[in-house]
Amino acid sequence: FHTSLLRRGFNAFPWNCSATARAHNLARTPVSLRQAMPWGAPAVALPRSCPMRSPLMLLVLVAPAAVECLDNGLGMTPPRGWRSWNAYDCMSAHRIITDEAMRGAMRAVLDESRSVRGKPTSLRDLGFGWVSMDDGWQQCNCSVRQDEDPMLPKCSVDECFRGNCTWHDASGAPRVNRHRFPDMKALVDYGRDLGVKVGGYLNNCICTEAGRVPTHYEEDVAWFMAMGFDEVKVDNCGSSKNVSKWAELFNESGKAIRIENCHNSVPNPQRPEECPMHMYRTGGDIGPAFGPILGEAYSTLAFNDRAEPLSRPGCWAYPDMLEIGNFGGPEPLRSHEERSHFGLWCVISAPLILGCNMTDAATMDRVWATITNLDALAVNHDWAGLPGTLVKSYPAVGVNASQIGQRPCDSGNASVLGWQLSNGSLIAPGNAPGDMQCVDPSMSLPHEPGVYGLPCPPPTTGAGHVDCGLPVRNCSLARGTWEHDPTSKVLRWLSGHTQDKPRCLSATPQEISQFTELTGTPFAEQVAASKSSRPPWDLRVGDGRRAPAASQLGDCPPLGKAPPPTSAFDFDSAGRLRVGGAHAMGVGETCLSRAPLNGVQLWSKPLTGGRVAAFILNVLDVPQALAVPLADVPGLHLPQAGACAGRNVWAERDATFPGDSMDVSLAAHESAFFVLSCPHAATGADILFA
Repeated sequence: FHTSLLRRGFNAFPWNCSATARAHNLARTPVSLRQAMPWGAPAVALPRSCPMRSPLMLLVLVAPAAVECLDNGLGMTPPRGWRSWNAYDCMSAHRIITDEAMRGAMRAVLDESRSVRGKPTSLRDLGFGWVSMDDGWQQCNCSVRQDEDPMLPKCSVDECFRGNCTWHDASGAPRVNRHRFPDMKALVDYGRDLGVKVGGYLNNCICTEAGRVPTHYEEDVAWFMAMGFDEVKVDNCGSSKNVSKWAELFNESGKAIRIENCHNSVPNPQRPEECPMHMYRTGGDIGPAFGPILGEAYSTLAFNDRAEPLSRPGCWAYPDMLEIGNFGGPEPLRSHEERSHFGLWCVISAPLILGCNMTDAATMDRVWATITNLDALAVNHDWAGLPGTLVKSYPAVGVNASQIGQRPCDSGNASVLGWQLSNGSLIAPGNAPGDMQCVDPSMSLPHEPGVYGLPCPPPTTGAGHVDCGLPVRNCSLARGTWEHDPTSKVLRWLSGHTQDKPRCLSATPQEISQFTELTGTPFAEQVAASKSSRPPWDLRVGDGRRAPAASQLGDCPPLGKAPPPTSAFDFDSAGRLRVGGAHAMGVGETCLSRAPLNGVQLWSKPLTGGRVAAFILNVLDVPQALAVPLADVPGLHLPQAGACAGRNVWAERDATFPGDSMDVSLAAHESAFFVLSCPHAATGADILFA
């Protein structure tokens, strides 16, 4: 039936859900998907902008020119599955992706030897029945890193970028590494016969074709469909970077393909309804450590923390694959970090794509209770109009350390008064008798409380100002020497090691912003606009929100050249350190301040039925105890009498909150996770942007 539609000029799975289409009442009736939720929540309501329709509905309701919405029935909740890269990245002989490894993963998602709430359950039962290969399946024309072959000439990365590497044959068809994958179609058929969806990978990075012209969109799609794949990850290492073109060709195949866009583009904020993909990468490549995990979560905030979110059903912001099961380190720290990682992905409505070796029984036994937590999974799939976001960062408790922050110079706050530069030490304000505190960029010792090694969160609706700066500690322990140049006004730090070059302080306002491409426009228009197959990066995701939050060390300006305004500092008579460029950056005049360390973060997501998910995360590597006020949870309308109720997600039991706070005691990098329900709670879009 799809073929007959295509012959008549219909797109079986259109993708531009435009305002014109909505004006013609093509999206008047919302669709609900039933999601089994442990607390008996109602159905998950999908947005009116892009309801699912059957091909028959398309035939009856839609004229060819009006079909504009990516609506193939996939990705209406955050996708789940497994992808090979974090377990098989081809960096060593035992981490090569092979036919055998893929078949093992397919069998693993069907394994019912473990239980969920007393019932034998497989990962496929919980939506993880998509098994996808990443890079390493292709045959290169030369020996390259991660694909070394002594029988082929060696090619460096530079040679690949000059167009000397290819994994296509003379006709443009992909070449499969037969040593790793003797029969690709047989592998895909094996998975399909098991009832597993099988995913592939294109625009590859190993043996990158970044410098090659022409591209091979049509040949790749033809091969991909002939193999029978169900999902594709389109990477950005080759020259075929246009996601709209990929979507157009997969769309024309007549088969619903789940599309993951890796670093080629993000949705256009000027036309947020346009999205030729089901999920798009927002962060860099992930790693199994707490700092990278936190940074990946922050990368979604530009898309989630908006009145009209760019992450939504059918088009999800995707920080990267999960690393749960891959962490090292001692217990219980490892388990705390992995569970916090999984819970954070759930609350921000991120796709849950596993990346550990699922054939390793010990690993699966360790992570099973977390990745099959029905309460957490339900939060991930629930949709009440907004994904989760960072709401608030609380000062660290019981930690004798602080950091550089920024505050308005006229605030009257003592934390901006009393900066001194004495004998090479930059002395901070607010010192107690006998405890002189100095700025010490060298402070990055393991297990020493601080935020020096952690990424800085961008400003959000709830957390408009989060300090994130250089550490401050007792001057007797501080290392290095500070200098202030009264002419250039730079603050220069010298480590004391002759091999180290001087570094200069900068105080840069942070902005919740990302670059994006014109992915929503038709391919022909993109080419016309950019004069190439790759559109320019010329749009910004963000609404101009800035916060005077970050201070850091950077390169010093060359001698005789004026520094950027954010690296120019003036000492005034009151001991204020004025930041030269803050006013020019649109945040008003600011001064450096002494601020407490960030200790515990509150993340939140509105849920259907007037409920709210609250995720409380200790970002420090020392324990924190805190009473998190219920009033800080957006949209949670506290009752005049009676207690709020809900679920303790990690404990998988009902909970009540008779007071006005959630009392938590968290070890290093540990989290607490609650679903809250109070009488007369707000619903839907009232939650975060009332």
